[in-house]
Amino acid sequence: MIYPRKAVTVVDINLLVRRFIAFIIDWNVMFGVAVWLMLCGPGCDPEYILFPSIRMVTAPGFVLGLLWLPLYGLFKDCLFGRRSLGKMVCGLVIRSSKTGGKATVGSLILRNITYVIAEIEGIIVLLNNGQRLGDILAGTKVVKLEKKTPTQKRNDP
Repeated sequence: MIYPRKAVTVVDINLLVRRFIAFIIDWNVMFGVAVWLMLCGPGCDPEYILFPSIRMVTAPGFVLGLLWLPLYGLFKDCLFGRRSLGKMVCGLVIRSSKTGGKATVGSLILRNITYVIAEIEGIIVLLNNGQRLGDILAGTKVVKLEKKTPTQKRNDP
């Protein structure tokens, strides 16, 4: 008996590498700024690394660093023309998987709710044709930014 073959989906390795580099950039921005605020922000002292105290966690810079983490994590894709700094550097953009047009701000925030489980998301990207769990929930996909010709409209990033 001959069984029909399953359709093999080809994962774009170049896109996965770009997404990984964008992730590393965004992760470093998120935690780099937070650590800088916590150690060098208002009311903070780098000496807190060696001698932590209760004054460290009540310093305004420390609180700002703690606020920065979830705010950047949720809203990072709403910046720079509806893409994160890492995606901008890597030439990626987020599109609606239904229409292929711009993703809504709500869907950009929804896809980043799962950002806190980054390790699991990495495995899902590899197993699920390049889509994160957040992409599936929000109905979005990350694609390479197409270069526009002078005759195309300039209103879509």
